[in-house]
Amino acid sequence: MLIPAPIRNLYERWLARRLPPARQVVLDQRRIFIFPTGYGFFYLLVSALLFIGGINYENNLILALAFLLASLFMVAILHTFRNLSALGMRNGDSESGFAGEEGALEIVLFAQRRDHHCVWLRWPDQDGQQISIRRGEEESLWLNLPLPERGRVTAPRLRVESRFPLGLLRSWSYVSMDHYCLAWPRPQESPDCPADGGKENQQSFSSGQTGNDEFQGLRNYTAGDSLRRVDWKGYARGRGLNTKQFEEPVGGRLWLRWDRLQGLGEEQRLSILCYWILQLDPQRQPYGLELPGLTLAPDTGDVHRWRLLDALASYPDF
Repeated sequence: MLIPAPIRNLYERWLARRLPPARQVVLDQRRIFIFPTGYGFFYLLVSALLFIGGINYENNLILALAFLLASLFMVAILHTFRNLSALGMRNGDSESGFAGEEGALEIVLFAQRRDHHCVWLRWPDQDGQQISIRRGEEESLWLNLPLPERGRVTAPRLRVESRFPLGLLRSWSYVSMDHYCLAWPRPQESPDCPADGGKENQQSFSSGQTGNDEFQGLRNYTAGDSLRRVDWKGYARGRGLNTKQFEEPVGGRLWLRWDRLQGLGEEQRLSILCYWILQLDPQRQPYGLELPGLTLAPDTGDVHRWRLLDALASYPDF
């Protein structure tokens, strides 16, 4: 059914005031709506016809059946409501992706007072996922999120629904999670790498700065040293706790620079930088990124690649 735009906008504003975004939500009577399903209306119609028939024929057995069905419906209202009441949800992790593809958001559900059965969660215009949570436990659910354009994509209003236990009524709630996913720029191939430094600028002497390239020896471990640099094999052999030292050649690191893409549009620059991040990462050569207002030091590895891609996605609102 098509709802006129003014009425829909008014409804959306009312929901926004009643259900503001939050990182954690616990459903209560203020947030839960309940209404009979199609099957529930048919059930009520049959109960009403039985009641009318019982009165018309003065049949106590039919009247008793009509009252029994009506009582069962009233009890179902309470149990359907309780199945969502006190259900808690909070933000979980997120998986970013490239613009035009899909990311994912994790919703953590927890039950403090009672079990919750056959709960459906869905974004607008997407298929729902069903989950059940036992009392005192937590369950995680990942929901795909379309990433139409680069930047921060906030979670749409989440619909939580249940028809447990009899399917006569549908209880639902709208939850606005203060959760988001980053959409990285779509890579754009470019023949020229917008970087300074590199192996062509290396010199034969050491810069004296801690790096990832050349092993120089061991020193005593001090608090704050990276655990990745600890000599664990030597520690297992009883040689004490030592930290590995590395040095890098001068100019041996690449700097991807925004300024080397003069004359191009903002989004095109970001797409080219994204492309070269993906190209340089498998080479295991340290590379950094310089953007207006942000500089990320050269490094390697998956975490470093994600940091740089996240910076491109967040530009200029780091």
